Amino acid sequence: MGKMNNFLYAGKACGLKKNKDLDLGLMISKFPLRVSAVFTKNKVKAAPVVISKKNSKNIIKALIVNSGNANACNGKQGMEDALRVVKSLAKEAGIDESSVFTCSTGVIGERLNVSFIEHAIPDLLNSADEEGFDNFTKAIMTTDTFPKTVSKSFSINGSQYQIRGSAKGSGMIMPDMATMLAFIFTDLPIKKETADKMFKECVEASFNSITVDGDTSTNDTASFFYPASADTFIDLTGNDTESKHNYQIVKNALFEVCYELAKMIVIDGEGATKFIKVTVVNASTEAGAKKTALTIANSPLFKTMITGEDLNWGRIMAAVGRAGVPLKAENIDIYINGKIIVENSTASKKLTKDIEKTILSPKEIDVEIDLKSGNKKRSVLTCNLTHGYIDINASYRS
Repeated sequence: MGKMNNFLYAGKACGLKKNKDLDLGLMISKFPLRVSAVFTKNKVKAAPVVISKKNSKNIIKALIVNSGNANACNGKQGMEDALRVVKSLAKEAGIDESSVFTCSTGVIGERLNVSFIEHAIPDLLNSADEEGFDNFTKAIMTTDTFPKTVSKSFSINGSQYQIRGSAKGSGMIMPDMATMLAFIFTDLPIKKETADKMFKECVEASFNSITVDGDTSTNDTASFFYPASADTFIDLTGNDTESKHNYQIVKNALFEVCYELAKMIVIDGEGATKFIKVTVVNASTEAGAKKTALTIANSPLFKTMITGEDLNWGRIMAAVGRAGVPLKAENIDIYINGKIIVENSTASKKLTKDIEKTILSPKEIDVEIDLKSGNKKRSVLTCNLTHGYIDINASYRS
């Protein structure tokens, strides 16, 4: 992964995790940044979410993230602890408290040991450099089984730029928002209003279109950091052909980073052994297509069907029917990995015993439902449900 000048990263073990793994990540910038961010829609929000939502309106100079403790549901004490983290970093780095973006992830309802973080901050700052991105990524992980990073390069007006992203997430994955943490950085100067619009659109089609277990966290945050210098803004908002072309180049690169990170989260779903893409086509509305796809993707019966490789396709039909989307019940077609399984809401004559036995054996499963009710479509990414998910979550705190 190539360097991006002026972004410095670090990751350290400060003691929040019992296994002594990296648990404190830092990004500090040599120049002022702006951030576009999307936060959890869960009404129970962690203290760092409240602080970062407020600070996201300001110039940003640093990002600090801890894993091992969510600092959620700790009342007034939790807010005071989150502010202590922000104040400690700001003081040590010589920046304003309002320019610090902060996130936490881990166990909910246990108090954050701020002293561990405060003691680690000086060393964290001293070790920050352009090579520290991998350690930063490892430091934000919880039940993740592998670090999730993506980088894309692109050219605007003859100059090369990069978008780099890092994410964590494995369980408690379900929109809205994304039920994970994602941090994306670019060296391309963009106007905030342009970046806000672009990032929101990319999040909706990526992080907000995944589900592992149907649970939305208290700490979800997806954020996009970029230079704030008005002197060097690249115009992406003009009506001329060049501006529109440049906008699409940047948006495509940003979406690719968001989508690939979202896909990694689903692949790394707790206990998952199969990656599933559910697409609903020819729906009357895009919202209806997404609602139907999510209803299927969140069905434990559907997910365990995939695990057992037992083609009980009636479970898909039942989920489609209870999604509450306008349709003609007798007109539904279902395809799995390109083969028609259900035709006009009954078993297809092309469905043989051999197909039934093997259709669900691949590690990647592509399910398509044709509602024949319009021309809208949406896809949702998910994974199967196994005993491994239960094993992980039955003893998460211990």
